[in-house]
Amino acid sequence: MRQVRVLLIDDDEDDYILTKEVFDQTSASYELSWVNSYEKGIYAILKKQFDVYLVDYRLGKGTGIDLLNEAINSGCEEPIIILTGKGDLVIDEQAMNIGAADYLVKDEIDSSSLDRSIRYSIKEASATKALKDSERKYRAIFEQAKDPILVSDSSGRIYDINSAGLKFLDYERSVILQLNTSAIFNNTEEGERFRELMESNGSLSGFECELISSKSEVYCCSLSSFIQTDMVNVKEVYHTIIHDLSHRKNLEERSVSTG
Repeated sequence: MRQVRVLLIDDDEDDYILTKEVFDQTSASYELSWVNSYEKGIYAILKKQFDVYLVDYRLGKGTGIDLLNEAINSGCEEPIIILTGKGDLVIDEQAMNIGAADYLVKDEIDSSSLDRSIRYSIKEASATKALKDSERKYRAIFEQAKDPILVSDSSGRIYDINSAGLKFLDYERSVILQLNTSAIFNNTEEGERFRELMESNGSLSGFECELISSKSEVYCCSLSSFIQTDMVNVKEVYHTIIHDLSHRKNLEERSVSTG
């Protein structure tokens, strides 16, 4: 197993020496490096050469919170652990809210707590990265799908819609996200029936109904939908694929009229 590359960002060399002594007492394999300024720290983070960062709260020109915020906004995916001189709940909460992996009080750090914090932070960062990668792949498939796809919930609130859906229903994204699905069902009864079936069955396929666009154009459609847990909004949502049957319906009607 390769060494875990750790960078300490701290403007006090004495603290670096003390931190190195703690690392020397751990049984795990760590490679500790050190930079002594805010500027060098953010440069190293952007270069992505380390697995985890230990950042002192006091960094002369700026603070560890400032550096954390800049790193997160710059797309840093590696864990950042904030080091404070003493327990400060305000700093701790601020750091965690921005995206710190953990915070440690310098005077209370020992080899066991440091090792545990680093291992936990790397594990969590790896899981988060995997989730983001999965979300990016889903997003690409969602946007590239040729069929309209709508994401809504049992109340009818619309959470998302792909590009094909925006084109089909002729809405701007900002507008349709303010609407309820009742606005796109041409018949209220069909919209209610759709939600009833989803709540009772959890999925449906081939549900025929009429949808209406922003310009009052009515389309005969077939809906296929399933329930999925939305981890962002922490609730169950309907993923609904819309199939336009208007062309088929027109051909059927012409066949009947000519028959």
